Amino acid sequence: MLDINKDYSSFQEGVKRFEAAMTGIPDRVPVVTQMHEFAMKELGIPAKKFYTTPGILAAGTLEVMEKYGIDVPVLDYDVYNIEVEALGQEIKYSEHDMPDVDRTKPLIRDRDDLKKIRTPDFYSDGRFPDVVEMNRIFRKLIGGAEITIRFCAPFSFAANVRGLEQLLMDIYTDPDFVRNLFDRIIEEVLAPWVLHLKKEFPNVKNISGDDAAGSLPIVDPPIIKEWIIPSVLRLRELCGPEICVPNWVGEKHLKNPEEMLDFKHQVCPGFVEGQDPDVEELGPALYKEYAKKKKVPLVLGIGAAFMDLSSQEEVAERVRQYIEIGGKGGRFALLFCNLGATTPPENVKAAIDAVHRYGSYS
Repeated sequence: MLDINKDYSSFQEGVKRFEAAMTGIPDRVPVVTQMHEFAMKELGIPAKKFYTTPGILAAGTLEVMEKYGIDVPVLDYDVYNIEVEALGQEIKYSEHDMPDVDRTKPLIRDRDDLKKIRTPDFYSDGRFPDVVEMNRIFRKLIGGAEITIRFCAPFSFAANVRGLEQLLMDIYTDPDFVRNLFDRIIEEVLAPWVLHLKKEFPNVKNISGDDAAGSLPIVDPPIIKEWIIPSVLRLRELCGPEICVPNWVGEKHLKNPEEMLDFKHQVCPGFVEGQDPDVEELGPALYKEYAKKKKVPLVLGIGAAFMDLSSQEEVAERVRQYIEIGGKGGRFALLFCNLGATTPPENVKAAIDAVHRYGSYS
């Protein structure tokens, strides 16, 4: 049975390892992961209960992270749904899958609907209070360490309430409408929400926007330059330098992959992150050289699809390759991207074993 009052302060060691890795050479390469769906499956808790019960989500995530030997405690959940659900966007819940936006019923269908995007009551609307509570519980259980808080970045927010295809069409056919949409998203919802989170957690150092829709080839470089980057920078101006958006992917689609890395650096200047299949195709050395050039730490992510479909030997070999190149000289962490309900537990164990085998700096 899950104990939501268990002491997980041993994760402090992993937090210190990660901090050391971001600034220099730790004792071993630290492991970071997103694993809320994997944790839900491991615990056997129905999805709706898991995602709407702060104590279960916080303690359950830590329980599974501890079981598999994950270093860095990261609280993740269905981040893309929180803000839009509170505004009235319909969300589909099920017993076994992560909640998702009902894409057949977009909240914003025309200009008149823009008035639906208004500043919520963060103490009572939707799951805003749940997010605050789960972060509060999570921090308490790990002994008070300040780790990342998450929110839905502006472009993915707009895609969820307008519909991605319609939003992309609007950018070309009705840019004034899109500007108004972004203005309201940032000024009425995201900036007040982030400032509320900073008030609740005044020592937080990293507030991360999730923005999968802002990736190639979903969008192209002109849209990233003209629409997506300015929206993130505007939010940083309003809320502070803690804001970052690290999870864009797709540089493998460009003739010059560094163009996308430069985009990432603008919205996440504190580190550079690469994920499979980009890293698999382009090679980890490209990312290591870029990180050295920008004088920032590097995070390389092993892809969820790869973890799902590969053998234990293939997983261990990928870990070895990324550590051998990415970990040279320190300032490096390894990310397991979005471990899901279909990820074989034996592959997670194989990956962790490989980190211990190949990731020591001694």
